[in-house]
Parts: sequence; C-alpha cells; structure tokens
Amino acid sequence: MPQKPTSMKKSELLEEYQALAVREANFRTIAEFSPVMLWMTDGAGKSQFFNRKWLKFIGLTGKSDPGGSWFDALHPDERKNCLASFQTAFKAQLPFQMEYQLRRYDGEYRWILDTGEPHYDENGFAGYIGSSQDITERKLAEKTLRHSFAELNRHDREGSLLAEMSSCLQVCRTIDETYPVVSLYAKQLFAGHPGFIGVINNSRSLVETIVEWGDAHDSETVFNIEDCWSLRQGRPHWVKNPRQALNCWHIKQDASTGYLCLPMTAYGETRGIIHLQLATQSSQETEQEKTFEMIKVLATTFANQVALALSNLKLREALQYQSVRDPLTHLYNRRYLVESMERELARAKRNQLSIGVIVIDIDHFKKYNDTFGHDAGDAVLRAFGELLKAQTRREDIPCRYGGEEFVMVLPGIDEENLLRRSESIRKAAKQLTIEHRDQKLGTITISLGLALFPLHGQILEQLISAADTAMYQAKKQGRDQVVLAENLLNQ
Repeated sequence: MPQKPTSMKKSELLEEYQALAVREANFRTIAEFSPVMLWMTDGAGKSQFFNRKWLKFIGLTGKSDPGGSWFDALHPDERKNCLASFQTAFKAQLPFQMEYQLRRYDGEYRWILDTGEPHYDENGFAGYIGSSQDITERKLAEKTLRHSFAELNRHDREGSLLAEMSSCLQVCRTIDETYPVVSLYAKQLFAGHPGFIGVINNSRSLVETIVEWGDAHDSETVFNIEDCWSLRQGRPHWVKNPRQALNCWHIKQDASTGYLCLPMTAYGETRGIIHLQLATQSSQETEQEKTFEMIKVLATTFANQVALALSNLKLREALQYQSVRDPLTHLYNRRYLVESMERELARAKRNQLSIGVIVIDIDHFKKYNDTFGHDAGDAVLRAFGELLKAQTRREDIPCRYGGEEFVMVLPGIDEENLLRRSESIRKAAKQLTIEHRDQKLGTITISLGLALFPLHGQILEQLISAADTAMYQAKKQGRDQVVLAENLLNQ
C-alpha cells in the first residue's frame, strides 16, 4: 500500500510560506491601523508595542519610551492609583480594567478605559496585551445625569438599565445576538417615545431597521443614507415641530410630532441611527426643552454603547475570520479543523454518532501552475473552494488542508450518505467551468478518500490518515474516484 510522502515539495512550502506571510501582514495591519488604541508589555511591565492610534492620541513623536510618555500624560491625581492597579494585576497575572484621565496631544485630559489580558509563551507569563478606549463622552453624559438631584431616581433606573445592557452586550459573540438585547432595553428606556434603531448595511447605501418599540413612529423603516440629516451632518438632528422645520426625507409627510435622529458612531465610523418621537408632554416651552434635552442625553449614551458594541464585534469578527480562514479559498484552515474536531469527536462519543471525513486532492494540479501560471492555479483553488462551500450543510466543516488538498468533516453521517455526498462533490467538480484572464482552464477532476468515525479511527490523526490512504488508492486506480478506507480496527 503506498505511503503518504513525509516531506513537502518546494512549491508547496513556498505556497505555505506566502500564505503565512499574507496572514502575518494582515494581522500586523489590523493591529497598526485598528480604530482602537492597542498596547503590549513584557513580563516585567516594560512597554513593547503601542499602535498608531495610541501614539497619535498621546502626540508621541521622536521618543523611545512610550511607556514613560504614558506615565507623564496621566493626570497627577491618577498616577498613584494607576500604578498600584497595574502592579497588582502583574502580581496576580489576571485580566484587569481601570479608568483614568490621560492628557491628549492637545492638552485636554480625556477619560480612558484600559483593559488588559495576560498572555503566555513557552516560558510562561509573557506580559499583557490591552486596549485603551476614550470614554469621555460617556463620562460626561453620566456626570450630566448625576447633576440633576430632582431626577435622581430616574437617572438611577436609567443608569442601572444601561449598565445591564452594557454587560449583556459585552458577552454577545455575534452582531445578531445584540439585537434582542438592544430591543429589550430600548423599550424600557424610551417607553414613552416610539422609535427604532437602524443600521447601515454592508454596501453603506441603506439604513435598515433592526429594532422598533412603541405604538407607532413617523418614519420609514428602510431608507437611503442621504435621506437623514443626522447621517449627512454626523450630528443629532432635532425637530420640535415637523410642520415648521427641515425634516428628514424618511419622515412621513403627515407627521405631526417632533423627533430626534441621532447617529450611532464609534471609533470614527457611523454604524446607524436611533430615531425617537418626541411628543409634547408639557405646555411650557422651557419645560419641554428641558425634557427633550434629557432624552437627548440618554439617547446619546444609549447610542454610544450600542455603537461601541457593534464596532467591537465587527473588529472581533474580522480578527476571528483571519485566524480560522484560509486567505485564498476562505474555507476553514487546518488550525480550525483541529480545534473543531476535538469538540465534534467528544459530542459523537457522547451521543454515539458517526462522523465522516473526506480527504480531497485535485488531480494533476501541477499542470495548471506549469501551463497557465500560479495565478491560474489560485483561480482553480478558489473555484473549488466555492464548490465545497455550496456542497456543505451548516454543520459540515470544509477545510483547505494544504496545497491542493482539502478535508471535509461531516458530523452525524452514515456510510451510505457519505458515499453519496462524495460522489456528488466529484461529479460537481467535473462540471466546473473555470476561466482565468478570459482563458478557459479545462475540466478538473478530484480523487476522494473517505473514513468514518469510529470505524476507521478514534482521533483526528487516525481518521485523516485512513482517508488519506484511501485517497492515494483512488489516484492509483486512475484518479477521479471515490474510495472508502479499509476497516483499520480489524487489521
């Protein structure tokens, strides 16, 4: 029985090196140009890295010790507590958060929320990786709320709800998870003011409503960005009387009550708007102005928290995507496969389920590189990656394993359906029409090796090995075939 080669070809090593270089460059770009201030220390607390956002905030130029500049920029009243908190965190080697005032490049002291997470290397504790966020607007809004003793109870309730919402938003893992949270707290915070939250779509052309509350409001629920004055100007648009004011185009023509449109912005990027109906509640204009201003402050704090949560999740999703996806095909990478299989195998053992593993190799792939160039070879890999994504269920794990070799994991599948699915993929590959620079690259064929848990192995390495051996058997028998692994447990 043929054995899998133990060493990689030079072209494969070059491809993996280039892919690694691309990933490293992407992560470096994300760190340097992140909309969040990022920093890193060594195990002794000495600064090792500050990104451009942080250096720009401080106004640091031509100095060799950013850590010392951070200490100098601290408000004098904050230095003792900050150092004590920092030293305590290093001693305990635990995550920490602290708030303090830091002097900006223009001399203004701004409130900063610092979050640090310990990181480790092969030698143990290696220091902290952290982010710094300017939370001055939130602090000012909280201070404004505290100043009104007459509204203390209302403020306490609002502050409690906002804190609860912030806590919930911080543990949301996807943007879709934030919508029910925002809806729940918006209905409580703005119970007397119907409205909605709209987010800007991915093409940044439309505002689409994700959350509504109250009986009714006077706005369309989907509209162009240009239809809202607050989005055009990047600031709140407050209308007391729609019959005597400059209205947004998304407001209905028969609107009779005032409204507020407030852009939701974080890290310099607008994510959407919050719209509130401001029905007259007092006959005195001064009292009405005061009421509207309090709603505006609350809405600003609410909008800042929602926008910050959405922005952080966008950044987290981007980082997560980079870490688990192959940059060429956008399939999962080998790292994600290994991590996911631990979970899938544990679930399968617990519930006595089977797992199918397919190892796929594109036949005669080298000829595409030799005949048409490496760009054409990349086009073939991308096209086949799209085919695999189209052939997968939600629970399946399609992965680019390396070079022109792919792996698919199919949880909860039996032998009959594994063979049927594999045949479907093989036939679909032969029907692919791939063009590169207006030139057809010809028909591709694939060889597939199949293995089943627990029949052909108990761990990922055994299953991959069994499927890989079957794949090489398919190549030996003439390629463009599906071969099921032999029962290794009976050998």
